Amino acid sequence: MTSTPPTFPLRIYHWRWEILAVTLLPYVVVTFALWAGPLWASAVFATALGVAVLRRRQVQARIHAIRLQHRLRAVFPHLRLPGGRLPAILWSRPRGGDIVVSLFGREAFEHLHRHRTVLAAACAVPEVYVDRHPTYASLVTLTISPTAPKREPGRGSLPSNVVPLRVHS
Repeated sequence: MTSTPPTFPLRIYHWRWEILAVTLLPYVVVTFALWAGPLWASAVFATALGVAVLRRRQVQARIHAIRLQHRLRAVFPHLRLPGGRLPAILWSRPRGGDIVVSLFGREAFEHLHRHRTVLAAACAVPEVYVDRHPTYASLVTLTISPTAPKREPGRGSLPSNVVPLRVHS
């Protein structure tokens, strides 16, 4: 069973942050510097750099979330999901120390739940939690936890016993 390659618009969506960083960001910086003049441009760039330094943990967490998207896309073809379709990563976001990744994939939940250890090894983390969206069956949430797993009574070991996370509410 082979997987179908993503279409061109989906590839553009996958690489949106890298395309933005390489094309649009330099254009905006140069255009603003030419429009504002050297004094205002220097002040704005120094302020932006100061904010980035003050918020470096949030910036690092966001960059790490983007890196995990690429690691997940690299491991999905090796999982041989039913139907041969790869799940589409809709969004990833840092939430309190964990990284929550939203996926769209029909028939992907049970298979991803069975292969949590493979996903954890691909992401270089000790544990990956797989949760089904409470309303939409095709949406799956991966919670990638860089810390060791804790004993939680609400987390089931079987796919049918999974309790949805608070990220869905």
